[in-house]
Amino acid sequence: MIESPNILSPKISQSSWVVDIERASISWSNKEAKWLFSHFFEGEDLAKFIIDAALLQRLKSFVQSQPLGATLQFIWPCSTLSKERVNCIGTVISLGASNRGVSVKVQSLTVNERPVLADSFTSEWSSLDIVRCFNSLPMAVFDGKGALLDMNRSFSQRFGSVEQIEDLFVVSSAAHGIMAMLSSRELHTQEIRLSTVKGVRWQQIEVCYQAASDRVFLLAHDIQEERDHETVLYRLNNYDPLTQLPNRNLLYSQLERALVNARKRNLKFGVLSLDLDGFKVVNDTFSHRVGDELIQQVAERIKSTIPQSACLYRLGGDEFVIVQEHASGMDELVDIAQTVIKHSIKPYPVSKMEMMITASIGIACYPQHGDNIDYLLKNADAAMYRAKSISHNSYFIYEEAMADTIRAHLTLGGGLRKAIEEEQFELFYQPKIRLSDKATVGAEALIRWMHPELGMISPDQFIPLAEESGLILPLGEWVIRRACYQLKEWREQGYPAISLSVNLSGRQFMQSDLVEMVSQVLAETGVDPRYLELELTESMLMADAQQTIEKLHAFRALGLTLSIDDFGTGYSSLAYLKKFPIQTLKIDRSFVNDLGVDSDDEAIVKATIAMANSLNLKVIAEGVENHSQIEVLNGYHCEEVQGYLFARPMSHDDFSVYMNSHLMGASMLSAVH
Repeated sequence: MIESPNILSPKISQSSWVVDIERASISWSNKEAKWLFSHFFEGEDLAKFIIDAALLQRLKSFVQSQPLGATLQFIWPCSTLSKERVNCIGTVISLGASNRGVSVKVQSLTVNERPVLADSFTSEWSSLDIVRCFNSLPMAVFDGKGALLDMNRSFSQRFGSVEQIEDLFVVSSAAHGIMAMLSSRELHTQEIRLSTVKGVRWQQIEVCYQAASDRVFLLAHDIQEERDHETVLYRLNNYDPLTQLPNRNLLYSQLERALVNARKRNLKFGVLSLDLDGFKVVNDTFSHRVGDELIQQVAERIKSTIPQSACLYRLGGDEFVIVQEHASGMDELVDIAQTVIKHSIKPYPVSKMEMMITASIGIACYPQHGDNIDYLLKNADAAMYRAKSISHNSYFIYEEAMADTIRAHLTLGGGLRKAIEEEQFELFYQPKIRLSDKATVGAEALIRWMHPELGMISPDQFIPLAEESGLILPLGEWVIRRACYQLKEWREQGYPAISLSVNLSGRQFMQSDLVEMVSQVLAETGVDPRYLELELTESMLMADAQQTIEKLHAFRALGLTLSIDDFGTGYSSLAYLKKFPIQTLKIDRSFVNDLGVDSDDEAIVKATIAMANSLNLKVIAEGVENHSQIEVLNGYHCEEVQGYLFARPMSHDDFSVYMNSHLMGASMLSAVH
């Protein structure tokens, strides 16, 4: 039972409503406000109420100039009697997205009281007189046994033909319960679903019993829109609009209940933090629309694979949390993680592609890994980061030392911008070898972060942070500029000309002025463009094939060399591959690793090289580490290789020594012949 204002003595001070500034309307109001407006502003449907223009302008100026939570005192002018003054206080609130509104509450009402029938039910007035006095609100009169005696037009229009009070109720026993309750009290208020001419709708009913005349007076307020509005607001506040999964708000609510229950009954419950591997690349390469579709399918698959007793939440982006209450132990939580991982390796059909995306999972259990909610979530996150750093599509159980992982993540993220400004980065160089004569014909530039306190940090640790923060753009520009200056330096030192390749990230390739930036750097350094090679991934090229073709032709017009990196691991279409102005394919190391051992990998490498030859493309195999791989690649007529068998990535100084012993010697030998 919900208490509400008396029909005759409404609690005006509890009146509250919301003004939508953008739509110049009242978007929500409680039942007290509806009563207030119906008696003093002549209108129960507040959605159609016209707000005073001067007041609306004042509220609009206030909302535009003040932050959320700011308050303003003002008078809400009445539209009928000039002597009535409603003193209000307004608070700036968010109505979703960028829209703002004002939450209004009544502080006091100064008014020359109009006649309100304060004692009508104890007077000698007839039922008809009372009903007519409330003609604007649906009201009916029944005898003590529930038979209809009278009703006004509003009541008839809303409920149609009624003979007994129980005709109004969806469940007739509810009517009998209310009638029985009135025998011990004079007034009853309740929110209940009633049968109307528009179907079953929520109503706020106020039922009053007049013992002297054995009459029951029933006043009804339609609150269906209010209920619908509350439902919409509840879903907006507590559910993810993309996946329809509960969000962080409901996660904390469940965890709070689970914590209280576990402490009281000495139970366990588990928290699994789940993050998709490489989802940022999908968004940047294929667009957010494709990313959203993938997230929806991932959510559906996870939900279908976890136990019915477990709950899945989406916190945003590619972050999910699974909560398993009443967990029997760590084995049960591990089983859930293994099941999710097992099913995550299956492809997702998205936008006419077969996409694969895996997940890293961290596990924390109460009370073993934390005695409060924040610790459990933080520790599950730490375990997830450890799983992600070791290998994708894996899980990890929290350990005490993992807290350092989060601290390192935050430290690296916070220092990345400073590192770019202070140029704490350095390019390392890995040679490319021509198989026919083992000559060094090029190198790949690989970035390293030389942190002043942590030492050298590998790209695996900071590139994802750069992608997430958008700092990959200035960092990528620094790499291209530094590579061009390195080519210039080698030329000025008299080294034989070799090519230098630079990897582009998906977000960098989507940069609108990328071609102009590269052109400017080439002009600035005076480097011959044919010695600068840009490496792009398959998935990057297929994000927007037509735009990609235009951008690639613009690069070719500058004279650059273009290659597809990690070929065979993405989603490229052979039909488009013919249209891309590419000169080189790099076979991914995953296919090279088992050459001479795995016949399937040999078949893939052989087919790739044959296809490249038919398209007049050069082939480079990366990740070469032993001579048996060289024998297979030579047999298939692969032109160039790159890998630890010949040289690891080297610093500038070490690569200069390498060039002196390899390139200069080769140049002198060529001159003798």
